[in-house]
Amino acid sequence: MRVALHQFAPEFPGRDRNWERIASAADSIDADVIVFPELTSCGYMYKSRAEIQPYTDSRAVLRSLEPIARRHRRLVVGGFAERAGGHLFNSAYVVGPKWTQVFRKVHLWNYEKVIFATGTRALTFDFQGHRLGVEVCYDLQFPELGSYYARKGVELLLVPMAWAEETFPTNSGLQQFNHLAISAAFAHGIYVGVCNRVGKERGALFVGESSLTDPHGRIQHLGSKEGTLLSEIDFSLLERAKRPNPRNDLDTDARLGITLPRTSLPARTSRPRGA
Repeated sequence: MRVALHQFAPEFPGRDRNWERIASAADSIDADVIVFPELTSCGYMYKSRAEIQPYTDSRAVLRSLEPIARRHRRLVVGGFAERAGGHLFNSAYVVGPKWTQVFRKVHLWNYEKVIFATGTRALTFDFQGHRLGVEVCYDLQFPELGSYYARKGVELLLVPMAWAEETFPTNSGLQQFNHLAISAAFAHGIYVGVCNRVGKERGALFVGESSLTDPHGRIQHLGSKEGTLLSEIDFSLLERAKRPNPRNDLDTDARLGITLPRTSLPARTSRPRGA
């Protein structure tokens, strides 16, 4: 499976030209799975529901991506401001060759709590014979959600993101979210693909550094400019990572079970960081 993480700076405030850019990239990048950052349909640094309202969309907008997904038999994933049932959601769309689904961000960051309603469900799905899951940005900071996905058999976790420069930068050459991705991938023996945006909005500097981490915790990542990280996923690595010897198994060794509250994540199925 060939995965592309495409980071760019959306127009802010914006809408139509951002969708045009997303559709063009989704059509032209040669990959089985293409991931775009969080809220790239409209930009991020809105301060109120009234301000973002003109730049929101119903799920009907995703119909423009469906012919692309069908024609290339690929999966297109990215973030948009969803308008549904009188509420707004910070959502991730998943458009495949035969279906379209939406994940609504569960853990909201700062001004997102003023603008968006909270998502309540995880999203797993099968593509090319493998199970995938989706989170959005700040969701990655909560390991119980990653654990939930791993227990559901997810092999590749995709994370659209709008993560800005931290107040306290790391001294490792990686961003904090890169370390979170490494931790989730290594802890569960899965792949984690994080697609972060770039550019400036209202004083916030979005740092890019989109990354793909394999089940052994090895990371590939981009820099801080617009670009695409293309990677081949070798799912055969999962077996060795999950069962490194005859006595250990990452899927069964856990002794402290985590029960997620039904009010926040049923089992049925930003202000940006540092800004």
